[in-house]
Amino acid sequence: MGRVRVAVAGVGNCCSALVQGIHLYKGGGEPVGLMHKEVGGYTASDIEFVSAFDVDSKKVGRDLSEAIFSEPNNAPISTRPPKLGVTVSMGPALDSVGRFTEELVKVSDEEETDVAEELRDRKADVLVNLISGGAYGASKFYADAAVEAGCSFLNATPTAIASDTALSERFRLAGLAVAGDDLLDQVGATVVHMGLLEFLRERGVRIEESFQLDVGGGTESLNTLERTRERKRSIKTAAVSRSVPYGFPLVSGSTDYVDFLENRRDSFFWVKGRYFGGASFTVDVRLGTVDGPNGGAVLLDVIRAMKLAMDRGLSGAVLPLCAYGFKSPPKSYGLPEAYRLFNEFIKP
Repeated sequence: MGRVRVAVAGVGNCCSALVQGIHLYKGGGEPVGLMHKEVGGYTASDIEFVSAFDVDSKKVGRDLSEAIFSEPNNAPISTRPPKLGVTVSMGPALDSVGRFTEELVKVSDEEETDVAEELRDRKADVLVNLISGGAYGASKFYADAAVEAGCSFLNATPTAIASDTALSERFRLAGLAVAGDDLLDQVGATVVHMGLLEFLRERGVRIEESFQLDVGGGTESLNTLERTRERKRSIKTAAVSRSVPYGFPLVSGSTDYVDFLENRRDSFFWVKGRYFGGASFTVDVRLGTVDGPNGGAVLLDVIRAMKLAMDRGLSGAVLPLCAYGFKSPPKSYGLPEAYRLFNEFIKP
């Protein structure tokens, strides 16, 4: 099948978990946590990291295998990959660092890399955008660089890329695939909330009110508090609302940052409704997760599916990938239909 040559923008906790996980599964580790062992014939062993970008002085200039463990990263360590021969390059600073995180992230004084040239030189198949969620300008910069370099683009951030008609059209005209936006974690609050409401609806329940709120540690939670709280709440609420075919009072979003949680997140769910005979019920649930690894399985699936899309000559926003892996795709489906579309797409 060949290799899947991956570049990554943003060497944070999500990147750390992804790099560690791929090394673990390449080494024959038990495939616990994988959603698909193969995607169109591609396995974890086919993934090759070829380039990485960041702005943090503690990461720029270091091998990717070392940079993923640099502070303020605090994702759990499952394995330590050997040197990958990929030096983290200085990306565009732009709006990458917010006021709340500037004490944790010191911007490197290294000269900014020509991202498009680096992607071309390294023959990257797909650029995975994992930068800070509030860095809208930097996300669009990386999308533009991918188009210029002839590289497909996976957008894990809330910035509208795949769902932006003009931007996705640029990828289509360039013969490149794009997928996004805002990654839907494997066991994240949004997908659990969606699944819970879909289950209750299928059981004939009338849902009357529901909320999901969470608190977390790590720089991304701190960044959310400062810059993307309302945007994330809008995206998450819209995604969850699609699980039920009628309107009801609903809130879904992040609420606060708790430093000692580090890379952990606590999510709280509440549902009120009525069932047979109009009897009322409530559901009150707490979910505890670790942020970094929560995106790994979905990223691994979509990265491989992006290469499969390229093999097939597809371009623009690839809807089965967007619906399966993201909260804010160009066109939305319920979870069962999104999974069906993706599983049909990845058949060899």
